Amino acid sequence: MRFWDRKEKPYLLVVFLLPFVWMLGSLLSGQYFPDPGKLLMRLSGIWACVFMAAALSVSPLMKVKHLKVLARYRRFVGLSAFFYALVHLLIYLVLFAGLSWNWIRSDLVEKPYIYAGVLALVILFALAISSTKKMMKRLGRHWKRLHRLVYLAAIAIVAHLWWQVKSDTSLAVIFSVVFALLLGYRLLGGQKRSNAF
Repeated sequence: MRFWDRKEKPYLLVVFLLPFVWMLGSLLSGQYFPDPGKLLMRLSGIWACVFMAAALSVSPLMKVKHLKVLARYRRFVGLSAFFYALVHLLIYLVLFAGLSWNWIRSDLVEKPYIYAGVLALVILFALAISSTKKMMKRLGRHWKRLHRLVYLAAIAIVAHLWWQVKSDTSLAVIFSVVFALLLGYRLLGGQKRSNAF
């Protein structure tokens, strides 16, 4: 099966990559110097959260008759969330930590919120590699169980946000409310089918 099973998906790819292109262009133009790592980590983290919220929103929105078409793009949006989460990690490793193991080791001790972020990323990675129709068939009924972990990833993201808050809690509050509403929808039984990538 071709990856582009819908003719509009290449255009969606361009749209979903616009934040990344913008961040990369700003970095190369020197806009974020002398400390690009800190700002780019924040921006990539925000976009990862945005796409995560969008992925979790697809199933509730599909309850509206005219929005059932969103089912075509649920996996695509979920993969975008994983992509920006991965970019977030790479920015930390390269631009923030400078690939210094001593720096990273120190952060693992002093900044435990990193573990919550890594947990979310590992889950998103598992969902991404198991999102193909071939993997769905191979995993069978276990596929739905695996993809329910998307909610654990959302909780880990919220923990990651709050754990590192210093003074500005606006982002943590916004995404906490959004994810709480989406998780509440799931827990109340409004979603009969498993939400997945």
